[in-house]
Amino acid sequence: MKLARQAGATLLGIAAVLAAARAAPPKVDGDLLEFLGSVDSEDKNWHDYLARTDIDKVAQQAAHTPPVSPAAPAPKDPAGGTRPAAAAPGAPVDPT
Repeated sequence: MKLARQAGATLLGIAAVLAAARAAPPKVDGDLLEFLGSVDSEDKNWHDYLARTDIDKVAQQAAHTPPVSPAAPAPKDPAGGTRPAAAAPGAPVDPT
């Protein structure tokens, strides 16, 4: 009995997802389409850039460049604030 309920619930869930997928037309992002279409721009500066740039070389450089890792967050002060980073050895210390 329990297996029959689970199978029925699964079938109803699948049917609901399929019905929702068919009913909702995809949303069109006008700004994205405008951005993507800007490659074919008539802007003279864009054409100058494309004329003087080896796109394959730029793409290869981008593919071989390692991703930049974000800076580590400042350590938390036990009192609830952020603690300033440690000064280099021999550097003057601000007493404030």
